Amino acid sequence: MVLGKRYDKSIEEKWQAEWDKYQVYRFDENDRDRPVYVIDTPPPFTSGKLHMGHVLSYSYFDFAARYKRMRGYNVYYPQGWDCQGFPTEVKVEKAYGKSDTKTFITRCIRWTNDMITKMKSQMKRMGFSPDWRYEYRTMDKNYHRLVQLSLIKMFDKGDMYSAEHPVLWCPRCESAIAKAETEEVERDTELHYIKFLHDTEAFEIATTRPELLHACVAVMFNPEDERYKPLEGKTIVTPLGKEVPVIADQDVDKEFGTGLVMVCTFGDKQDVVWTYRYNLPVIKAFDQKGRVINSGIYDGLPAKEARKKVLDIIKEKGLYVRSEPLRQVVKIHDRCGTPVEFLMSKQWFLNVKDYKDMILKSANEIKWYPEFGIYHLINWTKNLEWDWVISRQRVWGTPIPFWYCPKCKKWYHADESELPVDPRFEKRHCPVCGTEMEGETAVCDCWVDSSITPLVISKWTEDEEFFNRMYPATLRPQGYEIIRTWAFYTIYRCKYLTGKTPFKEILLNGNVLAPDGTKMSKSKKNEIEPNELLDEYSADALRQWAALSGAMTKDKPFSYKDIKYSQSFLNKLWNAARFMEPHIAEYDYDDADSENLRTVDKWILSRLFTVIKEVTMYMDKYEYQHALRTIQTFFWHEVCDYYIEYVKHRLYDPEKYGIASKRAAQYTLYNILLTTIKLLAPFTPHISEEIYQIFYPEPDKFVVRETWPEPYTQWFDPRAVQRTKLLNKVVARVREYRGRNGLSMKQPIPKIVVRVSEDVDAPMEEFTEEIEKVCNVGSVVIEHVTKDTLEDEVAVDI
Repeated sequence: MVLGKRYDKSIEEKWQAEWDKYQVYRFDENDRDRPVYVIDTPPPFTSGKLHMGHVLSYSYFDFAARYKRMRGYNVYYPQGWDCQGFPTEVKVEKAYGKSDTKTFITRCIRWTNDMITKMKSQMKRMGFSPDWRYEYRTMDKNYHRLVQLSLIKMFDKGDMYSAEHPVLWCPRCESAIAKAETEEVERDTELHYIKFLHDTEAFEIATTRPELLHACVAVMFNPEDERYKPLEGKTIVTPLGKEVPVIADQDVDKEFGTGLVMVCTFGDKQDVVWTYRYNLPVIKAFDQKGRVINSGIYDGLPAKEARKKVLDIIKEKGLYVRSEPLRQVVKIHDRCGTPVEFLMSKQWFLNVKDYKDMILKSANEIKWYPEFGIYHLINWTKNLEWDWVISRQRVWGTPIPFWYCPKCKKWYHADESELPVDPRFEKRHCPVCGTEMEGETAVCDCWVDSSITPLVISKWTEDEEFFNRMYPATLRPQGYEIIRTWAFYTIYRCKYLTGKTPFKEILLNGNVLAPDGTKMSKSKKNEIEPNELLDEYSADALRQWAALSGAMTKDKPFSYKDIKYSQSFLNKLWNAARFMEPHIAEYDYDDADSENLRTVDKWILSRLFTVIKEVTMYMDKYEYQHALRTIQTFFWHEVCDYYIEYVKHRLYDPEKYGIASKRAAQYTLYNILLTTIKLLAPFTPHISEEIYQIFYPEPDKFVVRETWPEPYTQWFDPRAVQRTKLLNKVVARVREYRGRNGLSMKQPIPKIVVRVSEDVDAPMEEFTEEIEKVCNVGSVVIEHVTKDTLEDEVAVDI
């Protein structure tokens, strides 16, 4: 095989096809000798295209899979797809319009399959290496079966229940959501001061939400606030004429506003707490679309319009005082950005509060990369106040397998043998009284689906032997921003259902920001498309960018500088391999000559020994930035900048410098290049595979099946490292001189004097040959001088 003149990224498609043909990533279920390494890969939502966050995170997963294969593991790397969710419903409805439920679901399935085809193609283009035989979709019947089975088991133990409680509600999506699906944002609003009346006396209350006045059920003050103690136990009249009790409570912040607070059902979480604490009546303030109800005077208006209407009424009554600007933190739905409300709603819940200790214990059994990632989960778990609301008022989701008997007032579920079922389309009669039951129309929160991925990939309840081998998973790689959702819910559900912690390690990665450090978004027009980058650069360049991002738990701005450097490195590697190729091709490794190594050969092999150790250490800790940077720096700035230049004359003129010297150089180049592409294979598999064919041009021989390099102790020679360090300094200073004086390498320098400290164990005379050839110097004079005459260990006079 002969490498082309230039590195052409078209080789990537060639090797992707070859890897598929020979199934080089195949997990061997029958192999009981090698240890298994199981990756619980995040199933991406099927949006139809990978974004830069996918490229970053999935590169991390792939680095782990490729490295562990080379380390001798039988790697089980399945790939799933998170199919069901509100975003798909929006897109399908926009594309096809509204339809009956069955037709709509059919359209969602077709649309999702199309999106998966596109995303799978992009994954292959990036060189990602899952075993596609184990591909799964959360919309598949078997996946539905396992989700429903998990819920039935929790219901039977009393830890899944249906109840009416205040829940976070998205008016735009018209669905209940969990706290973990919200984000906090700051916004500017107004704090309005309005008058409440007790007898003939007026008391001011400050509120940002006067539109909730019709749902006011109490007024609170801090018991230590002397101003309002005379009001305790009495009633007060709202500006709308409603009489409500006045209650003293320690949770009131007497420094905010006037120290008096109105309790409305429900303005925020604190209103919920007070309502339950004092058994206050509940007045539903909004409907599911976020429009006011039960006001009698401004029903049907959205919150913003209702606020204006109420303020006009208050002003007409002379009960409005003033307003002042306020910077406020509000919760929004992370899917659509809409401010959420608290609504009374009948929903399905999973009991989480009673299992916080179990979750924390399991989290501490997991090794976290980086270690501090666990504290995100600990803080979230300890501060959790409510159970998990798992039902969603949508169509495209896993059906909740329950029917309700209105006569018995009891829920019944399907038998495990019947799963999966869809109560929306199946009529059933009560097994006790025979009454026709009502099928549950809500579907599962998508985190209910994805929180059992370790069970799904290990064939829970399907294949006991396989499950015992694959569960718990070895690695859970994921974004740090979903610790409170995916990691939390998975640990909770899988530990609950199996009694075992679901994975041994968690690898966290951050997000990709726009180059200016802001969040990428379509509205800002600062999104960077992976496909466009792949058209301009190569997948191996993009993979290197992902490694160099160092994005463990950190959000990292996209860097064109890093990707251009990565592409340049590929070119450098390619050109160096082209130089080495003919010398390696004529070299018989079985007749290797390692006994005539010169000091520079021993130096670079010593450095290779150290690089192998360092890179292996970094790879074991998932520190890919340091691993790749170590390889790049070694190959570019030691092998290419120095070593190759040191051996050219030995390779080209063996008659003068000796055949043994040439063979020693060939031995060294052979080991440098083969070892380097093995180290690079997890990061740059395509170019590594192409260069690998120099050594093994066989149809079924692949670098991705190679064994990870071992650091051979016979290579390590610390004296050679110390001595050659001085040689490198000499060469660098001669190069600097040429640069300062505009001298090309073709222009010879008649003579240089190298002054070296007498106490340095480095006989520079052994390097005169390298200095003369590399620096194009006529003669080299070595002088040994006292240390105090030198600023450094060595000096060069030209």
